[in-house]
Amino acid sequence: MTDGFDNLSDYDFERLVADLLTAEWSARVESFPRGRDGGVDLRVLGPTNAPLGLASGEELVVQCKHHPLASYDEIKGKLAQEAKKAIVDEASRYVLATSARLTRHNKKSIVQIFSNRIREVDIFGREDIAALVRQYPAVERATPKLWMLSGSVFQSLLHQLENLRSANLREELKRLQKTFVETKFISKARDVIDDLGICILAGPPGVGKTTTAHILLLQMMAEGWEPITAIGDVRELEAQLSTGTKQVLFFDDFLGQNSLDAKLKVGGDAELVRLLRLVETDPTKIFLMTTRDYVLRQAQQSYERLNHDIFDATRVSVMSESLSLYEKAHILYNQLYFSPLRGLARQSAAADYVDVARHPKFNPRLTEAAIALMARANGLRRRTVNASRSQKNIVLDSSGVSVPAQLVEALERPDGLWHHVLHHQLTELQRDILLVRFSFGSTMIRSEELYEATRELNKLSQRRCLGVDLDSAISVLDGDLLRLISEGHGDITVAALNPGLADAVGNFLLRYPEQIQALARSAPFYDQVRTVGGLCGYFERSESISGILSPRLKDLKQDILAGVERTLFTPGTSTAATGLFPLSTRYQWYERIGERLGLYINLCHQTGAVPKSPIIEAIVDGVLENAKKIGGGDLLSLAQVLRSSIPIAWRPTRTRFEYGLLKRMSEPEDLEEWSILRDIVNVVPVTSDFRRDMEDEFEEYAGELVREIVYQLEDEPSGDEEASLDEIRSVARQWGWSVDTWEADALLEEQRDDGQGKGFAPEEDTAVVPPSQSQSRSRVDDINPVRLFNRL
Repeated sequence: MTDGFDNLSDYDFERLVADLLTAEWSARVESFPRGRDGGVDLRVLGPTNAPLGLASGEELVVQCKHHPLASYDEIKGKLAQEAKKAIVDEASRYVLATSARLTRHNKKSIVQIFSNRIREVDIFGREDIAALVRQYPAVERATPKLWMLSGSVFQSLLHQLENLRSANLREELKRLQKTFVETKFISKARDVIDDLGICILAGPPGVGKTTTAHILLLQMMAEGWEPITAIGDVRELEAQLSTGTKQVLFFDDFLGQNSLDAKLKVGGDAELVRLLRLVETDPTKIFLMTTRDYVLRQAQQSYERLNHDIFDATRVSVMSESLSLYEKAHILYNQLYFSPLRGLARQSAAADYVDVARHPKFNPRLTEAAIALMARANGLRRRTVNASRSQKNIVLDSSGVSVPAQLVEALERPDGLWHHVLHHQLTELQRDILLVRFSFGSTMIRSEELYEATRELNKLSQRRCLGVDLDSAISVLDGDLLRLISEGHGDITVAALNPGLADAVGNFLLRYPEQIQALARSAPFYDQVRTVGGLCGYFERSESISGILSPRLKDLKQDILAGVERTLFTPGTSTAATGLFPLSTRYQWYERIGERLGLYINLCHQTGAVPKSPIIEAIVDGVLENAKKIGGGDLLSLAQVLRSSIPIAWRPTRTRFEYGLLKRMSEPEDLEEWSILRDIVNVVPVTSDFRRDMEDEFEEYAGELVREIVYQLEDEPSGDEEASLDEIRSVARQWGWSVDTWEADALLEEQRDDGQGKGFAPEEDTAVVPPSQSQSRSRVDDINPVRLFNRL
């Protein structure tokens, strides 16, 4: 069990104490910065009613000491310094609150240190404060860091974190517990979720969309919701749904970072809309997504179904400029407080940090990255320094280094943030590892794959690359430039590069095309060639893309084409570490072959090369051999590519594939396959008899599904029936058939009216949403961020 104090900054701890004492004393508690007011952190001015009973003009002073990991012996010296301050004698009553653990003997010792000018009853140690938290649960709920990490909530949260299918998300949520700030976007998103059960957080890169989503996810997990996540496909969420279980579905960056990385595969837009409709009608489901604004707009131009009203109704814009100055300052303060840079940061004036928060280009991701890089430059590593205990004792030679000035420079020139690192701070091998990791794109990969690709890159330059060299280089990068995640049993996965670093590495490659050439020539995996080819713009659909390429990039097309041909049949890497499949499993080349073949043909057209017949023969043979294992969406994608511009010599092979495809799909097993079959019939020429037979079979199949729903409604409703009917109607419209659902609709309406149908009303939820800051706090420092940074 934990009380969560370790995850509070000193300011967070002081806010908690103020709220607890406000509740305990029924009096207004004011906050003050340390230093100028003689060590007064909190105070209460008389007159007050019972239990304090201060007379007019009397002043009660509270001194807060946040040392959650310190022993009493370690804080005695600091207490002795406080005892010398004049305020101890000037105040009508002096109170001490500390997050350190105090025994009865310790409290008596403190009374002696203060020469009996403080009463033992006015000394609050860690256990005393924890008792107040239990006594005033409303205060606990108003401090998300605390209530998410207390008692049974903490145990539940730990259990859910360990069972998350995304190891990357699991580690990110654990890291976030210390640094997050509850901004206005949290309450906006909660309102949307409470109303519709769905929220899409949209905004530009780096403003905090994912962080906001993670905070929401943590809150809902602490309230008893089971998290299920998707890494690359909507189907991953559908596979984890459990009827009647409170589940929050999370899909980060659900549209990808650009058109090439789009996560909506063939038919994925229809699947997404169907899933959204299901969540709308199911009170035991919540759907949380993030995306970039411009990517959503691009996707809505390409996917008609994404223009559904629900995408506007559930959208919450996350913009840096919408944050208040105080919120920005609090974010920056927590980033500095829990960083190894804190000792150096306190050497600058508080007003300078407020200027950083006020900067028109303020971006939480950039400031966090800049702080990490400054710590690296000063020889500090996050993993080697205890943020709560040791940092305050670190003495650094400032040598003219201004933390605020470097933060401002990072905001004004984000490209320059990583320039010095890539050009001067890393060895050649360390930089190669970053380049190789970039070439895999945004998906999780195994450390073995990273090592293999790095060895091949070094082999191209005739450089020897031993395992010990790779281990040494990785250990230097791990933490701030690269993130390794242990999956247990010795398995290690490597997360995608920080988005800001990924942009910088991409710009580095574009500036030095010979590095792209080396990656294309050495890459053992198709995903690598696809990424660097996409970086050059070779795979864009625009006909004019070649006109804007620099001559140096145009010269690389043959290398990219050769790389695609060499790696076309290599396994993919993007399902690594999703938890949906064993870590040893990669997705097979044929599972996304439509995309691969399409990019290959497109590149052949650009270079004037003739697509090789053995390639299409091998593809069709492999796909037909594994037809039962391949999803209908991938088969449809390949059919669409083969119906586009292909060499005449390929047409007999195409006919052979289409015959096998129709044979594979002519016995659909569910609505998804019926939907895909209809799309296939629109692409592949079929006889009128075949089409008519399929339409009749679908009508019979859909009618049987509706009858099953009616039986379910009459027997024991599960709550999913309305969403299921919507899905049937949607697929029926594809087939041009109007499904008869009047009986099921009547039963649904009847059960809504009498309120007796199981699953149609939300289960009573005993969890209480934390009150907003304004409901529980009234302190003067909330409007003066200078006072916040005086605490560093």
